[in-house]
Amino acid sequence: MSVSLYYTARRRQPISLQEKNSCDEIVASYDKQYPFGEMYEGFCIYDLKASAGTEEEDVILDGATKLPPDVDDETFFDILGYWLECLEEIAGVLTDAKWTVHLDDMDFKWSEEKHGFVPDV
Repeated sequence: MSVSLYYTARRRQPISLQEKNSCDEIVASYDKQYPFGEMYEGFCIYDLKASAGTEEEDVILDGATKLPPDVDDETFFDILGYWLECLEEIAGVLTDAKWTVHLDDMDFKWSEEKHGFVPDV
């Protein structure tokens, strides 16, 4: 059974073309530099235009990335950390967005102190 990291960014102002391109470049860089052998699944951002009419108006980025089910715990958390770093770079581009991030049943929140996503315990 696989586990997925889900992420959604919301704000009133739509994502700009420049912001979208910057996010796409970050994702491409992380996918290309993936350091954990064969990639189970790349970082996925949904195409909001393809699902026009079904998305919420304030959602500017939405996606999910499946994490490999057949790795040891240390490798799993290393991979999770890698994708969270990718998401943190994207959050740096979308600085005024409100984020919802969770790993199936574990929520993450933005920490200004750590400038990253941390478990919401």
